[in-house]
Amino acid sequence: MRPKAEIETFASHWVAQNVRGVPGGANLSLELDSLASWLTRDARSQGISGSELNRVVGDIDDYLAEQIRLQSAAG
Repeated sequence: MRPKAEIETFASHWVAQNVRGVPGGANLSLELDSLASWLTRDARSQGISGSELNRVVGDIDDYLAEQIRLQSAAG
């Protein structure tokens, strides 16, 4: 099992590279599904399981929705 800090670092770097604010009218559910799939795929490629990712960030869809909200507010 990877250390929590390592998974947090991976997730924050991944978000910085891949999550952008979603323009109004965009299908947030579709965007979340796509991002969640990419995030878990990339995590697995780094040896981080989906359950490890979930343990650290919580529900992946909720985590990504919050990241999108933060990006939209900043942009």
